[in-house]
Amino acid sequence: MDLVTGAAGHLGNLLVRELLAQGRRVRALVLRGEPLRSLSGLDVELVEGNVLDVDSLQQAMRGVEVVYHLAGVISITRGDESV
Repeated sequence: MDLVTGAAGHLGNLLVRELLAQGRRVRALVLRGEPLRSLSGLDVELVEGNVLDVDSLQQAMRGVEVVYHLAGVISITRGDESV
């Protein structure tokens, strides 16, 4: 089983699709309330959590062999630069 953080994002969902095409089992770590259109119809296990929350990471990583960490805060507009 592979875990992809940031799986609903642009890079994340592309990696999920590639892993599935290679016959890998994929678990996707997604934020609560995050739009999941990019993962719709894919044979992927969705787990709500946050990379900043140790408990949710421990739960998401159970039984996982490989972790692909693609979660991040990205914006092209001005906003909160402290993030």
